[in-house]
Amino acid sequence: MTDVDVIVLGSGFAGLRAAVAASATGASVLVVEAQNELGGRSRFSWANIMGAGTRFQAELGIQDSAEAMYEQYMRLNAFRLDASVAWALCAGTGPEIEWLADNGADIRGVVPNESFEVPRIHRTGGGQQLIELLLKLARAQGVDFALNHRVDRLLVEDGRVCGIEADGQTLTAKAVVLATGGMGGNNSLIQEWMPELSALAGDWVLPVGGDELAPYAQGDAVPLSAAVGAQITGRNYYEATIRPGYVQVSNPALPGHLLMVDATGRRFVDETAGIAAMHGAFNAAAAPVYAIFDEGAKTSYKPTGEKTPEGKPKRRLHPDWVEDVVDAMVEKQHFVKSDSLADLATQLGIPAAPLLATIDQYNSDAALGHDSVQLKDASVMRKVVSGPFYATEIRLSSIGFTGAGPRVNAQGAVLDTKHQVIPGLFAGGECAGGLAGPMSIGGNPTATCFVFGRIAGESAAAFAQE
Repeated sequence: MTDVDVIVLGSGFAGLRAAVAASATGASVLVVEAQNELGGRSRFSWANIMGAGTRFQAELGIQDSAEAMYEQYMRLNAFRLDASVAWALCAGTGPEIEWLADNGADIRGVVPNESFEVPRIHRTGGGQQLIELLLKLARAQGVDFALNHRVDRLLVEDGRVCGIEADGQTLTAKAVVLATGGMGGNNSLIQEWMPELSALAGDWVLPVGGDELAPYAQGDAVPLSAAVGAQITGRNYYEATIRPGYVQVSNPALPGHLLMVDATGRRFVDETAGIAAMHGAFNAAAAPVYAIFDEGAKTSYKPTGEKTPEGKPKRRLHPDWVEDVVDAMVEKQHFVKSDSLADLATQLGIPAAPLLATIDQYNSDAALGHDSVQLKDASVMRKVVSGPFYATEIRLSSIGFTGAGPRVNAQGAVLDTKHQVIPGLFAGGECAGGLAGPMSIGGNPTATCFVFGRIAGESAAAFAQE
């Protein structure tokens, strides 16, 4: 006699979607959450979700299909994904967005991104809204919850996963769904599974959102599943954004007026490029990388003085670069400051001649209104001419998504090292390996959570009824 039909580990998007899907079949479901509140890191996400063939695209005259999305998704990821798994993901995105809308989610439009050929990124009301929606559905269907229980191991009997052990207590189930999220808050797992990122970020590694969200990104699915023979895949598959060392909660891009150079003193990327471009550029650049600007840029970048509808000061898009913050960070030695560019180069350890040549070219391009080196939008370029001059190191180090985890098949079942199904074990969302590849694609993380959360939940419930 088991305690419950299905145990779901984790209460973010993937875990709650799995719980809703499993309980909709009549299965009894228990969601086990390691922290003291439900929702995980999903509560803090923008919750943009990629999708194809939706009514929201049709309303904007966008012609799209799951087939077209699948072809582009595979190509973007260099065909490093299992075709059946990638198809299940892409084919499931449109219906999942429709399901969300039908259940009250606020779909606020469809926008393009740097990866896809047509607009596919569906904006939502944000993570908290979607978590509340999922919790309402789960509770209405009788899902139970257990907080403050971090699972120590999976129980196995006769080759089948049959429950969990947490805090010395055991709970039995006919099936277990792993939905524990990524590993961005666990430096030891990052070093093991994301060595490329670890080398770039060093001790700056943080999940997007900073230290306070690290407990929600511990990568528990990796050791838990590996201990029962799961195949772990997705090494060096991640999405990360750039930030200076004094910033924990960063924007995914720098203010457009900044000039960025590597250790050779040369520009290596359009400073306003998106996440995917920065990923590749930082991997190719000679570290360390510095953002440089002058006194004129610093003094011009102030709080807006405007008010929000609630009467609070309206902040700029990049509040960490406004004048008072820069001055404070100079005092804390997060910036190098100098009256001359040649001395700035010396302090940074950069060869002065190429740095001065880079800045001369940048200034000339800014005056002419055309970036001849990196093709940045000239409207945001600003000459670097009036001292003192400032520089701060930039690293690719804020982790938004990690793709390493137990490999799953198209039904969300976890596979062992011989590509055989581990009976009773399923996974969905960020912790499931093989859903995302080496390419950072906007809306991908949320899609893996909802589509494979549903798939894993339905499959677990079906297995429990066998």
